Amino acid sequence: MKKSVAFVALAATLAASTACDSFGQAMTSHQDVLARAAGHELSIDKAAALFALNPRIPPQPDVVNAIANLWIDYTLLATAVAKDSTLNSLNLDPIVEPYIEQEMVWKLRERVIKVDTAISDDALRQMLESEGTGLQVKARHVLLRLPADATPAQRDSVVQLAQQLRQRAQGGEDFATLAKQYSQEPGANQSGGDLGYFGKGQMVAPFEQAAFGLQPGQISDLVETPFGLHIIKVEDRKMASFEELKTNFREQMKERMVGDAEQNYVKALSDTMNIEVKPGAYEAVKDLARKPSLEISRRAARRELVVYRGGVVTAGEYTRFLQRLQPQQRSMIVTQTDDNLKQLLEGLARNEILVAEGGRLKLEVPQSQIDSVRNEIRTQLRAAVVEAQLVDIKPQEGESVDQAIERRVMALLEGNIKGDRAVIPLGPISYSLRDQFEGQIFEQGVTATVQKAEQLRAATPADQGMVPQPQPEQQLPQQPPTAPTTGQ
Repeated sequence: MKKSVAFVALAATLAASTACDSFGQAMTSHQDVLARAAGHELSIDKAAALFALNPRIPPQPDVVNAIANLWIDYTLLATAVAKDSTLNSLNLDPIVEPYIEQEMVWKLRERVIKVDTAISDDALRQMLESEGTGLQVKARHVLLRLPADATPAQRDSVVQLAQQLRQRAQGGEDFATLAKQYSQEPGANQSGGDLGYFGKGQMVAPFEQAAFGLQPGQISDLVETPFGLHIIKVEDRKMASFEELKTNFREQMKERMVGDAEQNYVKALSDTMNIEVKPGAYEAVKDLARKPSLEISRRAARRELVVYRGGVVTAGEYTRFLQRLQPQQRSMIVTQTDDNLKQLLEGLARNEILVAEGGRLKLEVPQSQIDSVRNEIRTQLRAAVVEAQLVDIKPQEGESVDQAIERRVMALLEGNIKGDRAVIPLGPISYSLRDQFEGQIFEQGVTATVQKAEQLRAATPADQGMVPQPQPEQQLPQQPPTAPTTGQ
């Protein structure tokens, strides 16, 4: 049975955007630099020149930030390999510790949650009837991503395209063909946006409400979810029989029973702890979700976001938690309501309470299990080094080691821009590298790079430099494969 979200805190994050005075001071002393990492610098001119390699990549602040972060990751990884080819000296504790905590909570769950989940067919049939479950729809959709930090102009552009596609679909154009051409859902270019049959409770609420409100052949209005804007076409509706539904529905009911028991246990344990979200925490959460790589001062890291009897969740703890999330999860945080953010913040506090309770009961994660996770992370990292061709970096004639690193990193980054080489995102490992080595992006440099790239674009004939679009990112796992899921 899947591990329930009641016992593992959902995503969250945090810290004040004005937290680091030294960051602002550093910007003023590097007028011509976009980013710095382990003593290396990426100049504004070099960064702007990268946009000339692919005219389809827009010179926008978010794109410049993405390129700068990749350059930092590659540079720090190459530096770490140059210092220790085995990567045994790399500190993996920031990645391993959350895994240990999750395992501790899972062991607590196994210890305290005892539920009889045997359900007869007659009882299951009654549950099914009371739930009103049985109706299924078959649908396709077109998804257009809507970045959390999109400007009003960017949002208007996405909405306008979505409206045009909806009108074309209503005008009789083949919906599957439109999905193949325009949908930004992975695999849509092959599936035509086909979602197959699904029942209630399987999709996010706005999507479900729209889909189940349509008859076969009808096309929805624009539907916004945390994933973006959707256009939905329902192709069929049917009522599934009890025999078709009972296996999956029984598992759903078992999970609900266990989940209810967990919720009750967590509530009983945490209600006496007086969990309180501090004023200003919601905006702090959103601020750092936009820029998780921003280094905050020690004073800012101690800022209290949530307090409870005997403990506190600080900005620093939230920052480390945020840095382990997928980019899509961080983007979703920015769009959440205060009520949702309150649940996230309180959830992390409850997770700390559960970990402490596990410690009180003297539960432990075997060292062999921890070592196995640590070794798996290191194996993934070494594989990334090989794929990025950052091994055995040797200076050419007249080069220093630092110059050889810069040459190899720029070759990799240029290949990413052209679409010739896959992007190697490092996930949480990136922040572990930044903890060990210096890495910084200068906001003033981002603005200057955008301006410089636009100037270069304006001076380049439109028929030059046309190259294929970059291929989809091939991402490394964001956490060890053996780590428990978080339900996010």
